[in-house]
Amino acid sequence: MSMRILFTAYAVRTHFFSMVSLAHALDTAGHEVRVASQPELVPEITRAGLTAVPVGRDHQLWRVLKVRHGDERWSALPPFDVADVPGGLLSLEYVRAGYGDVVPWWFRLVNDPLVDELVGLCRWWEPELVVWEPGTFAGGVAARVCGAAHGRLTWGVDFFGRVREQFVRLAGEAGEPVGAVGDPLGAWLSDLGGRYGVEFDEELTTGQFTVDQLPEAFRLETTGIGYLPMRFGVYNGVSVVPRWLWEVPVRPRVGFTLGLSAVERLAGYAVSVVEILKALAALDVEVVAALPGAEGIREQLGAVVGDRVRVEEFVPLAALAPTCAVMVHHGGFGTIGTTSLHAVPQLAVAEEIDAPILARGLAAYGAGVDLPVAEATGERVAHEVRRLLTESSFTEGARRLRADMRAMPSAADVVPELVRIAERHRGR
Repeated sequence: MSMRILFTAYAVRTHFFSMVSLAHALDTAGHEVRVASQPELVPEITRAGLTAVPVGRDHQLWRVLKVRHGDERWSALPPFDVADVPGGLLSLEYVRAGYGDVVPWWFRLVNDPLVDELVGLCRWWEPELVVWEPGTFAGGVAARVCGAAHGRLTWGVDFFGRVREQFVRLAGEAGEPVGAVGDPLGAWLSDLGGRYGVEFDEELTTGQFTVDQLPEAFRLETTGIGYLPMRFGVYNGVSVVPRWLWEVPVRPRVGFTLGLSAVERLAGYAVSVVEILKALAALDVEVVAALPGAEGIREQLGAVVGDRVRVEEFVPLAALAPTCAVMVHHGGFGTIGTTSLHAVPQLAVAEEIDAPILARGLAAYGAGVDLPVAEATGERVAHEVRRLLTESSFTEGARRLRADMRAMPSAADVVPELVRIAERHRGR
């Protein structure tokens, strides 16, 4: 039976990229698929070959972050900075205070501009399943309005679900209700849902299911969330494979990337890119660096690195990773997922939100090195890359990780289970 299925995410292209493989699998299976987001994301949706529905107005998250933090780096983000801390070490007041801070400047800021039109779309189109990215809580509200089944699709470690479960536990131990004044996330969702006649319950925070694209070893400990594992789906956006990438490298190739939007969203890079590239050029390797602002970086490097370093504005990671002996990166979900599928040892210099947790998981697998940003000098990065190139344990760990990822159900395999879930939940 064909179903109407709506994906929704506030406008961040990397979050949307994590949805593409499942959206295409559902479309290929004969379901009618649409993607609702703010106008800014519409070109990315249509370039992915999916039907876009613009809703609301663009959010101002990056501008607000710039005002809040100026040129300072920001990595710790309470309450999510304690997502992998054992539950017995957490305090209700710390998690509550973190929610009290993050709900106004993040969750409300990105959801409020789109929720009215998203609800209107669901009332009109009446989807039977709504899949939302973990910060787009409006997706759960809109699904409840039209009686659709709904759930989340992760774009990294599920720190949202882990922290919420711990808050509910701590509040219960203190005899406090959730969804009330002492629960910043629940109180906001109670108000948001109340506008459309939707009563608050915990399904509005974590959905009726969660599609998780990471092997179980990366998963944070939770007990009340129903995870549906799905193999990471590679999508790099509109891509062209350059001719030079076909050539077999003379030396071991080291890939270098710090993500698609670090320069746009943060105060530049967290590490000295030029210093690191010069240090890597001193090794017997060929470096391919995919970095926004490539022309300026090339000028700073000058002729000193000879033919050892190639700096490009963009190289599709899915094409670059298989040619590499080592990948150096920022610990992002998409980069780790793509690189891991090719069993390439990795050096993660992680800073932002869940990237440090992902980097620790990578190191625990034995598939790479977790290097704190503060220690990421050119000399130290070159030292760790040399280890990754010469110590066979990293290659063995990378192969174990690839095997575990390949053993996960594909997006096509997940489709029948999603249909069963939708049929079981819709209209409840």
